[in-house]
Amino acid sequence: MAEPGKENPYEGPWGPIRRIDDWIFTVEMGILWTFLGASAIMVFLDVVYRRLAAPDSKVAELAARIFGVESPESKETLTTFGPIVTGLVGIGLVYFAFWTAEKHASEGREQSRVKPLVETVLACAGFGLLGWIMLQRSVESRWFYLLLYVLCAGVWLFQLLRERADGWVGKLVGFAVVTALYIYVIVGYFPDGYSWSKELSLIMLLWVGFLGASVCAHQGKHIQVGALKKVVPPSMSRFTDAIGYLLTAAFCFFMALLGYEYASEALQLEGRFEQTNVPDWVATIAVPAAFAMTMIRYIAAAFSSIMGGSYGAAPEEEAVAAAAQASKKGAEG
Repeated sequence: MAEPGKENPYEGPWGPIRRIDDWIFTVEMGILWTFLGASAIMVFLDVVYRRLAAPDSKVAELAARIFGVESPESKETLTTFGPIVTGLVGIGLVYFAFWTAEKHASEGREQSRVKPLVETVLACAGFGLLGWIMLQRSVESRWFYLLLYVLCAGVWLFQLLRERADGWVGKLVGFAVVTALYIYVIVGYFPDGYSWSKELSLIMLLWVGFLGASVCAHQGKHIQVGALKKVVPPSMSRFTDAIGYLLTAAFCFFMALLGYEYASEALQLEGRFEQTNVPDWVATIAVPAAFAMTMIRYIAAAFSSIMGGSYGAAPEEEAVAAAAQASKKGAEG
């Protein structure tokens, strides 16, 4: 929580608490982005693996239905050329993506025609190599997913350390926590094969949904009813806002309590998901954890509002509060 008149939120007696809260927020954002990306990639790879391992061709089957092909010889021909056509279309889409990116990047100068071709060749070679690795029975899916994470995280980490923008230390801490969590899940719970992706994706999406509530509380992105603010005098608005925050915190406490009871029951039953063998409580604990964190942040927002701060306020209100504090500071100066 920032003190009134303070531009730096980390100054004052509440500075260390605000810094810890921002670090937790960074970890939450890392979990959100990692879980969202991982769930999308896992479902996509599940579909890709099914297509690569399947002897038939969905493209050939669709073409046969469209053109009314019924003879076995013609269907066999379509099955042979279907994957080739699909691959050529995919290469064309990859080239179009790089060509479009180069066109936007080369505004004001001559567009390179060779760069998109080179990038397309490298990208297709990389995708082909990953597809070949997927089909190797000696390579377990957990190590394949770990390879993908290392590649993606390595690129992101390189950019982070090279730019070192504001807050890069907190992002680095969040990256370390998320990486440790992700490696633990990969090594401990990823079974062989790729058909289990939907089950783990549902668990991740559950965490994303509830952690999103905590993230929105930190950023002031929750929907707020502004009718009361229009009839309350400005001198009393901070107190009415605090009451609203406390009521929301009370609701979050109630939901966290219910979630805790549900998670405790799941822990006692010792149930597990069928395909991944992940304990049931791993999914259900997201409810009390997220609502408890949201409750704490709304309590902090209530105290911040009473003190004239802007923690937990909507972005527009935060900008107005910052402008008012700057004007007050200028008048005092």
